[in-house]
Amino acid sequence: MLEPGPVSTWGKAGEDEHLVGAVRSGERAAEEQLYRRHAPGVLSLATRLLRSHDEAMDVLQDTFVTAFEDIAQLREPAAFRGWLHQIAVRLVHRRFRRRKLLGLLGLDRRGEEISLESLADETASPDARIELRWLDAALLRVDERSRVAWMLRHIEGLALEEVAGACDCSLATAKRRIAAADAAVQSHLHGEPRAQRSALAGGAS
Repeated sequence: MLEPGPVSTWGKAGEDEHLVGAVRSGERAAEEQLYRRHAPGVLSLATRLLRSHDEAMDVLQDTFVTAFEDIAQLREPAAFRGWLHQIAVRLVHRRFRRRKLLGLLGLDRRGEEISLESLADETASPDARIELRWLDAALLRVDERSRVAWMLRHIEGLALEEVAGACDCSLATAKRRIAAADAAVQSHLHGEPRAQRSALAGGAS
């Protein structure tokens, strides 16, 4: 995505606030450093939310293009990561809206969606994979905004304030969306006995 730039003058620390300042000063090498530092996290986030590697790659590229174009608008350079994730989540929601439109037109030809189970670490136990498969089924019952907020909170581990920031909504709205997803997950839990969930073990081993 980025061409190698000249040797940077931001110093050894390389913290986001220094890198952001260097980008604002026109240092291409600082853009590359920010990209290398944060691209893996943005890609993982977008992949889990969209369940599509191709779409996640598009969101990754668009996120950094937008970030570098609008970096002058970032009030707190040290908060670059959270701001970047906010851009990524906004682009994810745009993808959801595009999917709906293509679906209405009969033009949505996406392949099989990536499951949470397939994104699990190689060392994940069979039981953990069963739980992820079950969670996938539960989250399919939830609207996209609530599902994204829930995943940011419980899978990405963001604080409530960070979820609200990433979703560009109030704290009360973020809590309401997470609670709605929690209710759907709990409803699925009580509607599907543990024994039935454990029957999936044959496919997870």
